[in-house]
Amino acid sequence: MKTISQACLIVAGLALAFACTPLHAQALPRRATLGAKLGPATGGVAILEVLPGATAQQLGITTGDIIVSIDGQPTDNPLAVVRAMEPLRGGDPIRIDYRRGGASRTVSGKAASRPFESYANATVKYGAYGFKGGAIRDILVMPAGKPDAPVVFFLQGYTCASIEAGDPFGLYGGLAKGFADAGIGFYRVEKPGMGDSRGGVRCEDIDYATELDAYRTAYRHLVQDLGISPDRIFLYGHSLGGLQAPMLAAENAPRGVAVYGTVLKDWAAYSNDLAIYQNFLINGADPAEEEAKYAMRAATLRHFYVDRWSPERIAAADPAAGQALREMVGWDGGAHAFGRSYVFAQDLPGLPLIKAWRDTKSNVLSLYGASDEVALFDTDQRMIAEVVNWYRPGTARFVSVLDTMHAMDLVGDRDAFRRRNMAAGGLKFGMFNPKVLEPIIAWIRDSMASPPVRVRSFASPVARPTAP
Repeated sequence: MKTISQACLIVAGLALAFACTPLHAQALPRRATLGAKLGPATGGVAILEVLPGATAQQLGITTGDIIVSIDGQPTDNPLAVVRAMEPLRGGDPIRIDYRRGGASRTVSGKAASRPFESYANATVKYGAYGFKGGAIRDILVMPAGKPDAPVVFFLQGYTCASIEAGDPFGLYGGLAKGFADAGIGFYRVEKPGMGDSRGGVRCEDIDYATELDAYRTAYRHLVQDLGISPDRIFLYGHSLGGLQAPMLAAENAPRGVAVYGTVLKDWAAYSNDLAIYQNFLINGADPAEEEAKYAMRAATLRHFYVDRWSPERIAAADPAAGQALREMVGWDGGAHAFGRSYVFAQDLPGLPLIKAWRDTKSNVLSLYGASDEVALFDTDQRMIAEVVNWYRPGTARFVSVLDTMHAMDLVGDRDAFRRRNMAAGGLKFGMFNPKVLEPIIAWIRDSMASPPVRVRSFASPVARPTAP
């Protein structure tokens, strides 16, 4: 999922210098990293912090410098930096134009590769699998000395961004370390074209069916090529990944399916809720005014999500509606919304999610961060567990994690989080909350201790006795 009205600070090439070597030589060359935390600046992007060992440090870029362009591409926002760095691999030539103290400067050199992940109690295997004429990077972290450990297959959210753990204390690094310490494997795959992936289709241009097929191919690769039995696999869908996890599980049942920060209701209805409530929940916008604003824009959202009008058609019919699309779905004036094909967003309404959960013959954990201002409310996630338990009693559980936001980050309760954002004038993210791991690890252990759901028998709901 993606917040509609909050512009999140994008960190380009965020990576700490892990001292490690991959388990075996990778077939895909490593992508380059700038190695800096970025912020807004007039005419470029500001360097907020330089990370050791990466391109920025090696070329003498320092905190306070303003990056103006990379290899001739203007960098007027952090996303532009990401895009300029994207084609570069370690060792490629790079030229950076920047300002320091008002003076313009240029520096050239070699781009540094992203470091590899490393964990004290685990091995890290970088690999790849083929998909639609390209190669997609995958990463398997396994606890040392436990080749038969259960494996969590993580399904990423909406954004077209790498799933590598640039920050060992961030989401992916925190999950990988926590699972490894608990004797559990952690498997991730890039979305098409992201990270080290090369060739083929790209995340920002594909539709929902293609992305689901990429995950389907990765699942097959994990089982057939990496030798992980479905009875050891636990799908973990985060945000949008929580819509894809039951779709995959309904086709090929894993041992378990966990979801975090996701929805069950139709995506168009969810988008209406975002338009009404999210600005209030995140930054204290007047909720009555937000409701009134939505009432004026409801037809625009309906045309986009339900009628599947192109943004160009909506804007041509009503320029004000076109501006509303820019604000509500991040339309870029062309073919993209929320940083990817607008067709992808239009594919989400109407997905048969309840049917998918009905057909998911696995243990289910529906996990919700109590301060999640993207998934908004816990009602959908409670209902996921209730629906699954209707079909297969006792196989699903719902757990709420206090003070935790959408990225599994610790932010405090809803009111404290909102007031901190109001004081800061924007989103203030927290650190990864390791408390998220506790119910997942307990659930995995419980699931492994009982027979797989797919081999158990359950009476039809209509055949069960009713209460007097």
